[in-house]
Amino acid sequence: MEARSYELDAYGHLNNAVYVNWLEQGRLCYLRDRGETYATVPERFGVHIVVVRQDVSYQSQVRLGDRLQMISRIEQFGTSSFTFVQSIAYSGGKIAAQARVTMVCVGEEGTSIPIPAELREVLDS
Repeated sequence: MEARSYELDAYGHLNNAVYVNWLEQGRLCYLRDRGETYATVPERFGVHIVVVRQDVSYQSQVRLGDRLQMISRIEQFGTSSFTFVQSIAYSGGKIAAQARVTMVCVGEEGTSIPIPAELREVLDS
């Protein structure tokens, strides 16, 4: 990822809301690496996965043209939820931001339901 001019705030560094967008992109890439997308999950597994909690810790500034990488992994699984741990880092390892993002499986009624075993297997690979 590279910080673009329209993503900067009045202080010339990456706007905090942009980190949230980048984290979302990281989770999408995590799914894609496993052959899934947010569209295929409901089709194949009968659930939607939605964010219910996000905790972002901003640790160093990102400025125009800075290039970073995203590291995403699932830290833990619950009955109906799972938690991503994500880092946005410079190539040398310096952390710009870290996040814990909890997602939950919901059914058609919009209430949480257990993670289907087949989906858990895909996510845990």
